[in-house]
Parts: sequence; C-alpha cells; structure tokens
Amino acid sequence: MLRRVRVLNVSLLLILTVLSVSHAYQTKTITLHLENRPTVSLRGLDSKGVAYVSYNDFVHALALPAARNDTARKFEARVAAHRAKVSANNPFVVITELATNTASVSQLPQSVILTDTTYYVPLPSFLDLFSRLSPSEMYYDSLSSSIYFGTKAPGKQFDITGIELEPRLNGYLMTIKASRKLNEVEAWLKQDGWLFVTVPEATVDTMAFKRARTFGAIREILVFPSPTSVQLTFRVAPDVQPPAEIISDPTSNNIYISLRTRSEIQRAELERKRQEILQQKIDSVRARWKLDVIVIDAGHGGKDPGTVGVAGTKEKDVALSIALKLGRLIEQNMKDVKVVYTRKTDTFVELYRRSQIANEAGGKLFVCIHCNSTPRKPSNVKGLEIYLLRTGKEDSAIEIAERENSVIQLEENYQQRYKELISEESFILLTMAQSAFMRYSENCAEILTSSLANELNSKRGKVRQAGFYVLVGASMPSVYVETGYLSNRDEERVLRSARGQNKIAQGLFKGIKEYKETYEKTLREGDK
Repeated sequence: MLRRVRVLNVSLLLILTVLSVSHAYQTKTITLHLENRPTVSLRGLDSKGVAYVSYNDFVHALALPAARNDTARKFEARVAAHRAKVSANNPFVVITELATNTASVSQLPQSVILTDTTYYVPLPSFLDLFSRLSPSEMYYDSLSSSIYFGTKAPGKQFDITGIELEPRLNGYLMTIKASRKLNEVEAWLKQDGWLFVTVPEATVDTMAFKRARTFGAIREILVFPSPTSVQLTFRVAPDVQPPAEIISDPTSNNIYISLRTRSEIQRAELERKRQEILQQKIDSVRARWKLDVIVIDAGHGGKDPGTVGVAGTKEKDVALSIALKLGRLIEQNMKDVKVVYTRKTDTFVELYRRSQIANEAGGKLFVCIHCNSTPRKPSNVKGLEIYLLRTGKEDSAIEIAERENSVIQLEENYQQRYKELISEESFILLTMAQSAFMRYSENCAEILTSSLANELNSKRGKVRQAGFYVLVGASMPSVYVETGYLSNRDEERVLRSARGQNKIAQGLFKGIKEYKETYEKTLREGDK
C-alpha cells in the first residue's frame, strides 16, 4: 500500500511539473541539418524569445556516447576529447578533458530546464560552447529554428546575428548575438539618449535587426554596416543612464551590455536614504533608552526612622548605608552610568518627591532600598524580598505596603497630595503608566534576587507585588528591595554590620550589571 502511495505521489509530481513547464514555455521543433544525412527533428522550447533544444535528442542525433543520471538530475555526453555535463535548473556546464581528467566550468546565460527526463539547453549559447569542443562547424539560424552541424547554412553566415533584451533588477541586459568571438567592441551612451556600439571587422545580419522587437529600454534600432566595422545605434528610453557597461564573458561569443535605468538608480538611492534615516532613528531610540542613569532611593530619613530593629537599628540608617555603597560600586565599575541619589544624608524626602527626582534626572532604573519587619518583635521571619508596583494580592504584602506608605502622614497637606491614591480604582489607573516598564521591572527583579542569593549564600528571595506609593509616577523600570527583616535578631546583625551591608551592595551591583547587559542587548536587537 505504501509503495502505491509513493508511486501516486511521484506521478502527481510529474504531472504538476509538466503542467508548470507547459504553462511557462511553448513547445517548438528544432531542425538539425547534418552533412550528407537526412534532417532530424529535435524537441525544443521557447521562453520569452529564448530557444531551447533537447540535449537528449541532440546527443542521440549525433550518436554521441552519453549517460543520464535522473537521481542526481544530471546528463553527460562525450564530445570529441571532452565530456560535457549539464545539471537541471543550473546554468553551469562542467567540461572535463579526457586526456588529463581536468575539469572546468562554463556558465550559460540561462539555466538548463528538466521536464520529465528531458534536459533542455539554451540556444545558441550552448552551441557556442559545444562548437569549441567539436571539430565540426555549427550554426543556429533563429529564423528557421535550424541547427546546421558540419554543413554550411543557406546564404551567408554573419558575425552578428541578432539581439535580445532582458529586464533585470537594476535595469536591462542587452545581448548582441555573435557567431564568433568579436574583439575591441566599444559602447558609448550619450546624454541625448543614443547608444552607439561599434564592432570592428564584423558583418551583420541587417534583416534580423529589422525584425527585432523594441521594448523597455530600447525604442529604435539602426544598423550601419561598412567594409571595416558595424555601427549599431540604439535610441534608448529617457530613464536609461550612462555609462553603458560591456560585460565580458569568456564562455560566450555574444556581446553583453548592461543598461541601468534612472528609476532603478533613484530607487536604490531612496532605499539607501530610507535605511539611513531608519538607522538614525533606531540609534536615537537606543541612545535615549540606554541604561545610563540609575536612581538609588534610600528609604525613609530625617524625622522618619522607618522600622526599628530588636536591638534599636533604624531602617533609615541601613538603607542609606547600602545605597551609598551600591552607588560607589556603580560609579567605580560602570563608567558609562550616572548615579543619582534621592538622598545622600539623613534627611527627610517626601514619597512623591523621590519618583519626581528620578524622572527629572532621566533615570532608566529606579532602585528603592528598605528593610522589612513584622508587627511583633522579635520574629523568626527572615529573607530578602523584591516588590513590583501592582495592586497587592497577598495580605502580608498589603500590610508591608500600608506600613511603608503610612510615612506620608509626616508630610504637610498629605491628604490633598495623595487623595488620588486612596481609592483602589484610582490607584490602579495611576499605576497603569508603569505597565510599559513592567516587563523590564520583572526581569530586573528576577536577576537581583538570584544575584543577592549567590552573594549572601542564602535562599533565593521572592518577587512579590504591592502598591508602594514611592514607585507611583516613576517613568522607568522600578524595583522595591526589602533587604531583610530588622525584626529578626540574626538578620538585624547582618543588616547593621559593614560586612553585611557590603555583601548586599555587592549582590545588588552584580545583579544591576547583569540586568544592564541583558537590557541593552534587547535594544541592539531592536526589541524595544
């Protein structure tokens, strides 16, 4: 059953291939004229004026030794002292010299076409190549679709036999077809729209040029033969721009001339400018959002001591000491970053003013440093916690936020200033502005918890969410770090000691450094 399915699939593929080819190409008959032998009909195709002949038929008609490999999609024939191998959907022909087994590669202007098991090669370029391998004379007459092999074509054989024009991505490619190699060809495109091609010591089939169809870049063709040269003159379209470039092809007798159009030149220039402007905008955005300002907020201060530990340690002192140590580490090791402090001394700073300072400084990261506590002291509760600005879902997180937010009562006229934060609905609306930075805030919090755990050799802290007023209004990624519990005797000893504060500052610094690298990598990748 499986074999039948495979056979059916192969049959369908062959049918689709034949249908596709028949749609893209027109079938035709090529007549092969052999010296002292009857003519032979060869299968052929035509695509946009380019004629193809069946390599299978051609080789068979000449009785040349050949081998076809349908699995590899290659066909090889022996021509005199060489082997010529073509490949499906490939313009390259591998020529192997039998005496030395040396291989070389020649390129045809068009690729070989494979339909079913028949290989079609483009004429007359393939005959140009084939004639160099064979001792017999060879000529293709496009008017009669005839190949003359080992015999003279009726009438005179011209050096220049016709012209083709193909649209390309950057303009047009003109092919002046030649039956032999022509030297010292010159092309000159004047500003008045006339292209002059001079071919010394050559003859031209003037009738073929009269029958040639003009389109695209070519509006008119004039031919002026003389005893010493051929002058081909073309009136080109207004958007064709100098220079006209002759393209050398050692594998072909044909003359190839590249014509660039103004529309393509302008399009390329516009695209270059568009890319340049786009890159400038990207660079501007990257520069704007580069993490070059970090705002460190030491919690409480002045008349607001914050929580007080079992042994009398004040939160405001611990927070300030860690903030200053962290700031020095950043200043010493991250030279491209400016550190801004909401306070550097034991002073009272209102909550609203802290995020205001961060915004005015153009901060790209807002780090608030605090110490935690439980309502009853002493307590066994301990551990690092980092908070993000969202409405709290856990009772313990809500209690901590309420306690920290209660400091607004020390400010003058606090009822009026914070009235919009009192109701939950208003608070949610105000914190929505932070949602644009929440992804980065979450990333920073995760990195900081891991970094602190490694530095302190402790259990990884939690990332939680709660409605801390101090974070409201900060137009940047923000984290609220509870460095430990002063209500726990062991953690209080760590938090009040210089060694403990240094380790916390080191953990925060390493985490911020890692976050900066990750954050700016997203900017470089355009993920803003």
